[in-house]
Amino acid sequence: MRSDRRFVADIISNLPCNVLDEILGCLPWKDAVKTSILSKDWRYKWVARAKLDFNGEFFACFEDHQVAKSIIYQVLLLHKGPILKFTLYGRNVKGCPDINHWILFLSKKNVEEFSLHICTFIKYHLPSQFFTFQQLRHLELDTCLFYPPPDFKGFEKLINLDFQSVIFDLAIFKNLISKCPLLERLRLYWCTHFDILEIDAANLKWFEFYGTSKFICFKNAPMLRNVNMYLDPQVLTDPSPVCSNVTKFFHYMPFLQELKLSGSTLEYLIMGGIPESPLTALNNVKFEFSSVVYLITSCPKLQELRIECEIVEDDVEPDIQLLRAQSISCGIMKMLQRVEMQGFTGFEMEMEFMKIILASAPVLEEIFVWNMAHYIHRGTKMMDEMKQFLQVSPDVRFMFEEAYADPEFP
Repeated sequence: MRSDRRFVADIISNLPCNVLDEILGCLPWKDAVKTSILSKDWRYKWVARAKLDFNGEFFACFEDHQVAKSIIYQVLLLHKGPILKFTLYGRNVKGCPDINHWILFLSKKNVEEFSLHICTFIKYHLPSQFFTFQQLRHLELDTCLFYPPPDFKGFEKLINLDFQSVIFDLAIFKNLISKCPLLERLRLYWCTHFDILEIDAANLKWFEFYGTSKFICFKNAPMLRNVNMYLDPQVLTDPSPVCSNVTKFFHYMPFLQELKLSGSTLEYLIMGGIPESPLTALNNVKFEFSSVVYLITSCPKLQELRIECEIVEDDVEPDIQLLRAQSISCGIMKMLQRVEMQGFTGFEMEMEFMKIILASAPVLEEIFVWNMAHYIHRGTKMMDEMKQFLQVSPDVRFMFEEAYADPEFP
């Protein structure tokens, strides 16, 4: 029995270093350190861990954040070999001098993935040593001030850039993007406000934006496939004919496949007017879409449409009249097969929209309507009414689902 145990131990110990590193990387820090007592060979294996993840789970193990900081210092001082990934995410990390010291250490370790999330009201000013991370491929920053030194050379290997509540100058941002030639994914979440933000990224494939900038100009993004945008309603108070322009917004997206417009994005864009002809940039959009009739009919390859409805208290009569006017000149949705309406109430504006869909989609197969039971207006009667609308598809299946709230969770 004893020899069998040694045999099993030898199998584990003789695994390739990258496999051992993955195993240790899956363990909580306390358990990873405990492996040092297994044998002499295992005594220092944990200090070669290539992925250092000090996340919320790590900090939750310590009531005193000073103890957590001291452990991070020990791990870094004892560490041997490269550090491919470093994550720091904690509500109790408030000591900027400590983070500066850690970044100084990491600047010599060829870090490829770096994530810094600091939950404080005071934004952290990144030190100059951070901008020497020339091997970076993935970068996530939260609540930081991004002001690189004059000799900043960029991150030439960067593929993924994620900024959340990051402050930067427009010139700095343009310079950063220009020096990231391999950039494929860009996310800007409630960062610095600019009226116009130009993005020149020839390899960009995925873009997400949440904020108040009035216009995002994709000056050079021929590879862009996926766009997700949320504009804050405050942009509606100061429309600009230069910024609020549907044609300009979509002009440089020749291969767009997935588009999601939420918040006040669509409403702001069409304030500048709707062009008479469909946009060729939307020819290949095939996936989830949230928009009005004009944009939908500009997507001849659209197969599935999902719309989230909201209850509004404003006067909707002008919108209803607009829908009726559009239904007269509405283009044919040749490939639309399925429509899902979430939060559908059966009010007049929604029913007018369904009339357009049914009259314009010759291969439509299914309409699925869903909402909480206490929000449904006229119940299943609205489905019966919907079935009476003009249908150019002979085989439409109508599905209706009411959800009931759990009494324990009002």
